[in-house]
Amino acid sequence: MGIQFGAVRKHNPEERLYPDSNNILPVPRTRTPGGDLDSVTGIQLHRKLMGFYQRELERQGANRAEMAEDERIYDNEHWTAEEKQILEERGQEALIYNVVSTTINWVIGTEKRSRTDFRVLPRRKEAAKPAERKTQILKYLSDVNRTPFHRSRAFEDCTKVGIGWLEDGIQDEDDGEPLYSRYESWRNMLWDSAGTELDLSDARYVFRTKWLDLDVGSAMFANRLTQLQEACRDAGSFGADWINGDEAMDSLEDALSEGTLDSVLMHRQRFRAIECWFRQPVKVKRLRGGEFKGEIYDPNFDPHLEQVQSGKALIVEKVMMQMHVAIMTANALLYVGPSPYRHNRFPFTPIWCYRRGSDGMPYGMIRGMKGIQRDINKRASKALAILSSNKTIMDEGAVPDLDEFAEEVSRPDAIIVKKPGKELVINAERELAPAHLDFMSRSIMMIQQQSGVTDENLGRSTNATSGLAIGRRQEQGAMATAGIFDNLRFAAQIQGEKQLANVEQHMPEQKEFRITNMRGTPEYVTVNDGLPENDIIRTKADFIISEQDWRASVRQAQTEELLQLLTQLAPVNPQVALVMIDLVVEGMDVPQRDELVKRIRQITGMRDPDAEELTPEEVEKAKAQQIQQQRQDALLEATIADKQAGAQLKAAQAQRASAEMQRAMTAIASGNVQATRDALEAAMVMLGAPSVVPVADQILHESGFQSRTEQEEDARQAGIMQGEQQAAAEEQAAEQQAQEQAQPGQPPEEPQQAPQPGA
Repeated sequence: MGIQFGAVRKHNPEERLYPDSNNILPVPRTRTPGGDLDSVTGIQLHRKLMGFYQRELERQGANRAEMAEDERIYDNEHWTAEEKQILEERGQEALIYNVVSTTINWVIGTEKRSRTDFRVLPRRKEAAKPAERKTQILKYLSDVNRTPFHRSRAFEDCTKVGIGWLEDGIQDEDDGEPLYSRYESWRNMLWDSAGTELDLSDARYVFRTKWLDLDVGSAMFANRLTQLQEACRDAGSFGADWINGDEAMDSLEDALSEGTLDSVLMHRQRFRAIECWFRQPVKVKRLRGGEFKGEIYDPNFDPHLEQVQSGKALIVEKVMMQMHVAIMTANALLYVGPSPYRHNRFPFTPIWCYRRGSDGMPYGMIRGMKGIQRDINKRASKALAILSSNKTIMDEGAVPDLDEFAEEVSRPDAIIVKKPGKELVINAERELAPAHLDFMSRSIMMIQQQSGVTDENLGRSTNATSGLAIGRRQEQGAMATAGIFDNLRFAAQIQGEKQLANVEQHMPEQKEFRITNMRGTPEYVTVNDGLPENDIIRTKADFIISEQDWRASVRQAQTEELLQLLTQLAPVNPQVALVMIDLVVEGMDVPQRDELVKRIRQITGMRDPDAEELTPEEVEKAKAQQIQQQRQDALLEATIADKQAGAQLKAAQAQRASAEMQRAMTAIASGNVQATRDALEAAMVMLGAPSVVPVADQILHESGFQSRTEQEEDARQAGIMQGEQQAAAEEQAAEQQAQEQAQPGQPPEEPQQAPQPGA
């Protein structure tokens, strides 16, 4: 049967934690009221969980103390009470030059100014519309829950102490929206330090502790009033439970307990409530295949039932690490049950800054700068003390009254009268002040070098004069802090996945909500109204973080390079620059960036590369383009038809001309045949009457008829005459050219005339 535990005596609830205690009394297996919570199994579970809790409290105690000290450094609490007392006795001022806080504020401000965006993507094409509705409802929940502000607050804890926490869960709708997202203080959280994953996927448990008033606890756990009264602490002993808490966890309770007012009206009964989310192996029914594969089968969830009945999913029994939740005090359980969330994850999401390699403990940016910050304060205090005080070295009896001398020497217009022959030296060792100030300046520079937040990032004047040098140093600072922002993005991704799972599980009813854009224009959206495109619970989707757009980031540097490239391309090839401008503006950190990109794409005709479906404007534009294309196609077809008709007409005309020519050739051939026949008949006649031939020739000659022989002779004579004329012209041109080539001023030689006879 195993070990049976009993009840502890009153006034000593802590002894339940120790198995070797002699203060355990035998009791029956069941007790009332409490049922299974007070059974053997319940007591064993309580002891197990409290053992985990105290183990983590002890293991993380030293690091938690340092985390609290890091936070005090940011809050200008640099000197302890003992150090202040020592300085006061020395006459020094406890100066604080908080260089660290300026560095941390730059990182915090960078996150606040440039937050990430997100969207939900479907796993199947037909689930695109429901995924769009999920994106809209998540943005609505982000607005009403003020999620960006809670995330920024958790990020502040991350940068200061090393870890920040976010919580996502479900609550009563009377308190607002059923799904909430909020910040949780690092002081209240403990986790499985054996886990190494950033999302705690390999951790067994996570604890949260809070101090509650008895009346609040009694309203929540009315059947456990006796156990709550045992766990209460009077108002005068807040934070006295050092076994189950530490200074970081109970600092607020310690502050509440301070004061001397002792009144019955101020009496408050308080107890420490411990909430534990833990995984333990359990055999459960799970779905294999289908839309909800891997989830624990819920017969009351209609989509699960539909998947099984349709044969898309099978029910299998498997052992898995199922999430459970327990609420307890140090002496008893108050509630135990399985997790209400189907995602089977912790409802808490950590944001990590840095983790120690030896044990995985977190630490923030202040941890490495803490010693340098103390050095700055001490040197500033020492330099001020040296510069504002007067050291005196003198012989005994140099002044008649030491008290009067001390009062006089502290005045800026002091008049010192000393005895002759006695030595008196004032302001000895004052030259040490510049040395302290020099080391102080070096320490300030060291903080900048270690954190990566340079003067260029802070907008201060430096020795970097060119824009390129300033940009390179700003980029150096951005790269030094890029890991922290990457952890923030990872935490936002994990938190978004939990939020999406909660929406798909806990919002099955019809709901109408309003979302607004950056200009405040409202849009009303309805989900689960019976339409398939508005059903958000029957399909699964994925939460995606959009590309981060930190101002001082590599992405911003890439945008600037793209802008320079665009400036160089515009004069050479304006068309290329025109199709790139929307992507360049999309990467800029400017107000109303999305609207600017939208208008640019409307002008240039470019589509959103991430859009899966056409917008109504794009649908109308596509229809207009289709109509215009149809018109152009019709016009082209008509033009082609007209040209084809013209070509056919010309072909017909050519065919007719060819036919007429053929007829003419036929007629000519017929005429030639007839002429030949007539010529032969004439020749026969002439041969029969030779005396008639000369008379016929004379008649033809007189009528102007030329025979072919005469025509050929005339043509020959004309060619001879034309050749003689051309030769004469060429001879004359040659003579003229010869005269032009003669020397200037010399008349051309006259041709010698032949001597006349008788001269």
